[in-house]
Amino acid sequence: MGRRAVRRASRLTGLALVMLSLCVAGVSAYVYQQASQTITQTIVEVATISLKSTDLGNIKEGQTKTYTKNEVASLGDAIAIVTSESHVYLYLVSNLDSLSSRYSTYDIVVRFANVPGSSNHSIGEPSCTLSLGSPTYGPIDLDVAGSWSFDLELTTTADSVNSDTVTTVTITVLAESSP
Repeated sequence: MGRRAVRRASRLTGLALVMLSLCVAGVSAYVYQQASQTITQTIVEVATISLKSTDLGNIKEGQTKTYTKNEVASLGDAIAIVTSESHVYLYLVSNLDSLSSRYSTYDIVVRFANVPGSSNHSIGEPSCTLSLGSPTYGPIDLDVAGSWSFDLELTTTADSVNSDTVTTVTITVLAESSP
């Protein structure tokens, strides 16, 4: 190759390097123009719920029994809830309606057992009654933040059965910050 060809190749190589540099700069400029945004949010737990399970033992056909925390200790403070704000609304949902073929009476009175000091509710006051015909209740306004608990009092009258029959009542407790 002659000198001229070498010069020409050098110029073309130099020109190619300049063009490559501009392309890299263009790509770099694009990368530096990107931005990102994040959106964060904290979900605040308005209530912590604790529940106790209870075994009532046996009941005979046609027999009526009443149970309180004096007879069955686990009925005392059976529902406990700690609220982080005022006006948390409590809902109780049971399966009592599914037991109407086994009982003529199944009433659960839910009483305030512990209330925060400045509440409008008082200890021993009934908050609601769940029954075969009214298996759900709510809202119960927990009007101030703090520790709450509820005692359960049950009255049951068993219907006739063909053999020993185990029954289970399930109560689901829901809490929300607006009714």
